Amino acid sequence: MNEQDDRLGAGYQAGRSGATFWRVPEPGWLRLTGPDRNEYVQRQTTNDIRQLQPGRTQVTVLTSGTARILDVWRLVPEDDALGVITLPGRGPATARYLQRRIFFMDRVSVLDESDTLAQFDLLGPAAPDVLAALGLAQTPEPGALVTLEAAGVEMRVLGPEPALNLGWRLLIPVEAAETLEARLRQGGAEPLSPDAYDVLRVEAGLPAAGHELTDAYTPLETGLRAAIAGAKGCYSGQEVIARQINYDKITRQLAGLRLDAPAASGAVVRVEGRSAGEVTSAVVSPAFGPIALAVMKRPHFEPGTAVTVALEGGDVRGVVCALPFA
Repeated sequence: MNEQDDRLGAGYQAGRSGATFWRVPEPGWLRLTGPDRNEYVQRQTTNDIRQLQPGRTQVTVLTSGTARILDVWRLVPEDDALGVITLPGRGPATARYLQRRIFFMDRVSVLDESDTLAQFDLLGPAAPDVLAALGLAQTPEPGALVTLEAAGVEMRVLGPEPALNLGWRLLIPVEAAETLEARLRQGGAEPLSPDAYDVLRVEAGLPAAGHELTDAYTPLETGLRAAIAGAKGCYSGQEVIARQINYDKITRQLAGLRLDAPAASGAVVRVEGRSAGEVTSAVVSPAFGPIALAVMKRPHFEPGTAVTVALEGGDVRGVVCALPFA
């Protein structure tokens, strides 16, 4: 194991060749109740909730009037409510935002229950074996939702969401979180450090809260096209998104950068001396060396474009590449 692998810990290698788990920091979990809950979400976010089926989940984006990202949700249907996984750290703020937007005729309540639920991502090629050790007979496919008993309580397992998560998302009452961690370890999964998680995320080309998923960008600029129902109207930002789609106005796009030296988030990316984008995430990967995610202006997001990244110590050369790296 080299110095870089040692710093990232065993979790990085397990994510590449075994199984590893990541406990989501500041997990957001809202529950919407009342007979109008689905209609309420329908007019707030980008996807068509009418397509959401029992036993399935759905990704949708809460956008501003200018179509900028306020939050990214994964909807989890329940018998008497609609569960909402928010971006990490966004649960309380999003709950307050939604509560202010309830009209007097809306029969809906928004409850912030973020402190009641622990969330884990389980990833790596051996992750299905760990799920089997927990008692899951069949590994959930992308977008699927399965419930089973684990650690003495009900646990929900969400199938992979390729545009948003690294693996399977596990939802469990917070009081059972430590027991679940122990069982994951017993099943052969290594814990993942924050640095290792970021490296695996960037290698996979996934946007994240505080990096790409912010109000600086629209969903279409950060790889979330699948979370937008093009024929649906009547939500904040819909007109802007429709213009981006219908009139080819998506002038920025998330891209990968292969670099000669490490970069930093926020650094300006230049092409032939002119500003062409911004680094949003930067890591040093044991597999690929210095790499980054950047939101690049058209046409500079095309793979093969030569770039320089402006840093205090001097410019770093690189090239645009397609995502994912891994």
